[in-house]
Amino acid sequence: MKTYEAVVIFTSDENPYHEAHEFVKKEFETAGIVVTKEEDMGEKLLAYPVGTHDRGRYVLYTIEATAEALKAVSRTLKLRAEVLKHLITRQEVRAR
Repeated sequence: MKTYEAVVIFTSDENPYHEAHEFVKKEFETAGIVVTKEEDMGEKLLAYPVGTHDRGRYVLYTIEATAEALKAVSRTLKLRAEVLKHLITRQEVRAR
């Protein structure tokens, strides 16, 4: 398994955010993805409107996963209305 960083932008509405946040954590667990770190970066103004939303709640996850698991979770996140956007990138290992 490799280490990745995933940024998920949720709607800024409080109740839907909590439901979607729990959903994402369960999806990670179901796919066999291990969350090593989770950081709530707070509510921020989006660079461009997504639908009717101009603000979003950013959460940064550091995860360990396989490529197949990431593809499955990415497809699921695209279908969730409370998840405005998501981006998953491989974390670089710096040589000393």
